[in-house]
Amino acid sequence: MQRLTEETVLAVGRLTLAAAELEYVLARVAADQAGDDPAPLFAAPGASLLAARGSVRFASADHHNEFSRLLDSAELYLTQSQRAVRAMWSERSRVDAVTIDEITGLLLRCRDRLQALVDEAVRMPIA
Repeated sequence: MQRLTEETVLAVGRLTLAAAELEYVLARVAADQAGDDPAPLFAAPGASLLAARGSVRFASADHHNEFSRLLDSAELYLTQSQRAVRAMWSERSRVDAVTIDEITGLLLRCRDRLQALVDEAVRMPIA
């Protein structure tokens, strides 16, 4: 494992929290649709995204495509976050705080847009 600067360690902490926040929103999306508690989905690695994918069919026509794209983005960004952290154990890889913070930004923007989409769908009257 490469020697980490304090800046990189802090960036990894931000990344970890951002990934967890995105996964929690995904768990809430899936659990809300089923009227369940998001905690069990959130507790199982990968379950939040998988369960949220099952909720796509419930998205309104206005939101279906964006919701699907956001789930694809969430999967990509979560994968990137895992790869970045694991790359620190490779002697050939150079992962720095700037790279990790870029991925953190992607995770947070995805989380924010997904939350906004969910909030918008809740406010819309049921036809």
